[in-house]
Amino acid sequence: MFSLVDQVKKFRPLAWTQTFPWREWLFVGVPVLLAIFVCFWIAAQFIKPAPPKRVVLATGPDGSAYQVFAERYRKVFEQNGVKLEALPTKGARENYKLLRSASPEPKEDHAAQNGARPVPATIAASTATEEAPPHVDAAFVRGGIGDVEEAPHLVSLGTVAYEALWVFCRGDHRFDDLPPLHGKAVAIGGKGAGMRRMVTTLLKANGTDEKDFTALDIGGVQAAEALLTGKAQCAFLLESPEAGILKALFFAPDVYMVDFRRRADAYVKKIPFLQKVVLPEGGIDLPSNMPIAPITLLAAQTQILAHADLHPAIQMLFLQAAKATHGEVGMFNREGELPAANKFDFPISDQATRFFERGPPFLQRYLPFWLANLADRALVVLIPALAIVFPLARILPPLYAWSMRRRIFRWYGELMYIENELRRQLTKGETRDFGERLDWIEREVNELHTPVAFANQLYLLRQHIDFVQHKLEQIALTTTTGKHAMLPEFVGKDTER
Repeated sequence: MFSLVDQVKKFRPLAWTQTFPWREWLFVGVPVLLAIFVCFWIAAQFIKPAPPKRVVLATGPDGSAYQVFAERYRKVFEQNGVKLEALPTKGARENYKLLRSASPEPKEDHAAQNGARPVPATIAASTATEEAPPHVDAAFVRGGIGDVEEAPHLVSLGTVAYEALWVFCRGDHRFDDLPPLHGKAVAIGGKGAGMRRMVTTLLKANGTDEKDFTALDIGGVQAAEALLTGKAQCAFLLESPEAGILKALFFAPDVYMVDFRRRADAYVKKIPFLQKVVLPEGGIDLPSNMPIAPITLLAAQTQILAHADLHPAIQMLFLQAAKATHGEVGMFNREGELPAANKFDFPISDQATRFFERGPPFLQRYLPFWLANLADRALVVLIPALAIVFPLARILPPLYAWSMRRRIFRWYGELMYIENELRRQLTKGETRDFGERLDWIEREVNELHTPVAFANQLYLLRQHIDFVQHKLEQIALTTTTGKHAMLPEFVGKDTER
């Protein structure tokens, strides 16, 4: 019975492994593979990670229009396999604060730049855990609340709604612009509210300061009640046209609404986040035809703000949801007018700019969201594969063939040198040296292993070596005896390579 050692001794490698040109393949293949790897590595630097499966949108108070919008957005996101969480807030002002607080610049680095002593990691971690605001990816923010100087890391995805500013005053006299407010009690919204900042901006543009009148820090229903009871002479409101308090004010006998038709265009040019809108005749109540004539209003533009580094696919998903939600005809907008690329407080993101110019990406028009995103990322790899890897792969066989022929043809230089030397008169020592050199060449060539495709060239080389050896033997015999030896007939007549 044979042992394992005997079995191993009997083992012989396959013939193709003996003739396979490992060195040549490594010489040719390794640089090509290295070039391919470098190409893919460079392409990988431009591949964005997969979009997140969960996105947080800051909305507004319970029952507000912002929450209604978010619910419609949520359905669009779910259809595309992304979970949209609506975060209730106090309003647009708080939404902006949540986005602004998530600045990408670490507080430790900012403190270090100002020469302050860095906060220990343990203290910073505990403080962040206790006081860190909830994470928000995007939010509904009314124009005029912030600007790019305060939050350079935020971008706008476009205007999605117009919120009309309703200005009601008591009295019989009607005004086609802001009435004189000196010495009057005016409800301009609560302190810190987004509407109050917008109202003060509007009043300052009109040359009126809060010192000129008595500011009442109330808004909404409280402001309407103060106006109806005579506690306020004017009130600024931001409400939906369907709000009940608007109908109550319209039908009040001693309350009138300010019409901005005379200088609305001037206000819009002076304050970019405002938009001129028109309340049509009968827009509040059609049966009673209220109002009895069209009224020009100033409206704040509500935009979607997001972090500049929000995944491009998620930005596109927000824009598609906004198109489906706000694209219909509204009280103050035509069909397809919203969302709009109105630039005022923050720059429009690059993705939003492409969306408004060309619509959704080509792949997302015909493929599901996840598949379109996957294909979009795969294109970053396929482009170098087609532009660089494919040409490299095409030159690999010719390069390999050249390498194999080089192993054979390099010996022809030696043979030609020896044959040229045989044409002159040789001494016995030179004849012996050339014979030893030809024997060395023969041994080296016999050690060559080539694939079957190049075997004919190898055998042809051996015949040529044999030819030169016989020629040398003839010269040696002639020098020694004076007789001429017959050269064998050369079989390899076909010397095509």
